[in-house]
Parts: sequence; C-alpha cells; structure tokens
Amino acid sequence: MSDLLNIATIALVGLVQASLQLNLGGLILLYHSSLGKHRRRKTRYLAKSYIWGAGAINLLAVGTCCYFISHIFVGKMNTTWLLITIGALLATSIVMWALYYRNQGSTELWLPRSFVRYIRKKSREVNDDISAFSLGMLSAFAEMPISIALYIVAGNAIVQMSENYQIVTLLGYALLSVLPMFVLKLRIKSGSSVVAAQRWRLKNRGFTQVTSGAGFLVLGLFILAFWVM
Repeated sequence: MSDLLNIATIALVGLVQASLQLNLGGLILLYHSSLGKHRRRKTRYLAKSYIWGAGAINLLAVGTCCYFISHIFVGKMNTTWLLITIGALLATSIVMWALYYRNQGSTELWLPRSFVRYIRKKSREVNDDISAFSLGMLSAFAEMPISIALYIVAGNAIVQMSENYQIVTLLGYALLSVLPMFVLKLRIKSGSSVVAAQRWRLKNRGFTQVTSGAGFLVLGLFILAFWVM
C-alpha cells in the first residue's frame, strides 16, 4: 500500500477523531471553572495542558496499536481483522447517531452519570498544569470505547508507512485529533466567550452528531474499498 494512501487514511481517521465531543466538552468545563478562580493567563496555560493531555492519550493509544499490529500481524492486519474493524466502525456510526447524546436539549453525552459527575468535580479542582494534563488524559480515556476502532485503523496505516515517515504521521495524527480544542482556545484568547462556545455546541449538536456518525461510516467504507477489495 502506498504511503499516499496511508497518509490519506490517517488524515481521515484524525478528522473523525477530532469530531468527537467529550474532549471539547471537558475543555469548556475547565474554562468555565477556571475563569472564575484564576487570571486569564493561567487559564490559558491550564487549557494548553489539558489539550496536551488529551493528545498524549491519543498518541499513546495509536503507538500501542502500532506495536501490537507490527508484532502480531508482522506488518499489517489480515483481511479478517480488517473486516472486524470495519464492522466496529459501522456499529459505532449507528451508536453515534442513536445514543451519543443523552438528552435532546443538551450536549450531555451518554456516559455513566457517576463518571460525568467525577469529570465535573475534577474540572472544578484543576489548579495547576499537572491536574489539567491529567484531566485531558481522563477525558480522552473516557471516550476510548468509541475511539478504539480509530486507533486500530490509524496504527495499521502507520506501520505500513516508510520508516522515515512513521513518527511524523503519528505526531500529525495526534495534533489533528485535538485541532478543534486548539481552535476553541484561540477563539477564547481572541475574545470569544465560553458561554458562546457552549451555545454553538448546543445549537449545532444535531449537525455534529450526524457528522461524527457519518465520519465513522465513511471511514469504514473507505477501508473496505481501498484496503480489502
């Protein structure tokens, strides 16, 4: 498989990963809690640490998949496992469309309520870069049941890249996966409010839900067309 096709696959996976909402929602919670306690400068540093924490989990998860795929499958996944992964992607798209948000009138995701309360509690307790970094890792880890198929696809593409490009594409994937959070950070830095960001999420929740689900569907069909058939 050519490096160009692998890069296209990794870029598509990164965009689908970026469309997920839990990390972004956690960052808004952090802003909401921090701006009332700290100076804006410190809040910006906390937000940056949160984003790096989420990116670190994505980087570690894909790197782990690369390791296991390269050792278990000796370079790439076989057709059977690719079909299983495609099935997981298609099933996830259905879950995204049907169950991603808990209520019609909010952006609360379908997570155990105890876990949601825990994330909210931790967001209120963030006072330093380490706790912000940990909160970012926690939010990315919480969405792993949805992200795991994405990690596998990205890992499978990266191990087939030329060795000179594997690290670059891995880092590129991690940065692309957290791009919406960087955009939010820049918008708030330029004067936009956290309330406006949350209103946008609420107003466009249907669009983001459909887009995310469609992303999983398109990715599954893409893998089927270019990797299996």
